[in-house]
Amino acid sequence: MKLRITLLSPPPGVGFSLQDKKQQLFQHTPSTGADITFELEMEIDADGRAKGPFAMGPPAARFLYINSGSYAGQPGTVYNRRAKIPLTGLPAAPVAVAEINGRAKDGGPACATVPLLNGGWRAARS
Repeated sequence: MKLRITLLSPPPGVGFSLQDKKQQLFQHTPSTGADITFELEMEIDADGRAKGPFAMGPPAARFLYINSGSYAGQPGTVYNRRAKIPLTGLPAAPVAVAEINGRAKDGGPACATVPLLNGGWRAARS
C-alpha cells in the first residue's frame, strides 16, 4: 500500500524527514510554508495492520514518525521534534491519504501524537 501524508502549512525554515526503525532519515524536505507531502510504501498484514521499516509501535497501535528540525538532520535549528502519525484505520485500498496540521499550538513544527484531519485515512486514486 502507498501512503501519502500531507503536512498542512508547516512553519517555514524548518526541515522535515521520515524516520525508519533504524532512525535513518528519508525524504528530507525544507519547509517554505507551503504544504509538504511524504509518500512511502507500507506493508499491510492479513489483519490489516501496518508492517515494514516505517511502522513503529505495537501491532494494534502502529504509527510512523515525521521528524523536524535537528531530528530531521537540520543543523543550527532550535527545533528537535517528532510528529507521531497513527497508522490505524487504513482503508483497504492501494493508496491511502491523510493530512495533519504542520504546526503545533506554539507555532513550531507539529510534534507528539498528532490528530489526522478531514476524517483520518481515506482511499485515494493512484
